[in-house]
Amino acid sequence: MVQPSRPDTAIAATAFDYAEMGELFTRQHLKPPSAAAGQLAAAGGRAKVRSVHRNAMTYRRFATGAEAIRFAIEDLPAEGLAATVLEIGGSRFHPGEIRNLYDSAAYPLHRPASQRRAHPCGS
Repeated sequence: MVQPSRPDTAIAATAFDYAEMGELFTRQHLKPPSAAAGQLAAAGGRAKVRSVHRNAMTYRRFATGAEAIRFAIEDLPAEGLAATVLEIGGSRFHPGEIRNLYDSAAYPLHRPASQRRAHPCGS
């Protein structure tokens, strides 16, 4: 069962609709740019403007929440998932909650063996 951390995401896994449209918001570039010596000084004020664009959010819409969850877990790098929010039906889910939805027995899509977590009970 999914245990949301905030009241606005109070949806149990049994009531969660994986078929509903899902939206992912994530940081486009997560690491600050590495510049060669002197480049930032030569760029002057432009470095600040560039860094704003590098921290821009990326938005993706998926036909189903299950597809959005799959993309977040299987396709985003770990640091990308850490800066991701999933929105489904007006509720927001943060990285740990996204992982819980993916790990849920109710998750409808096939999970590759490399993405499956070992359950504490050994099953």
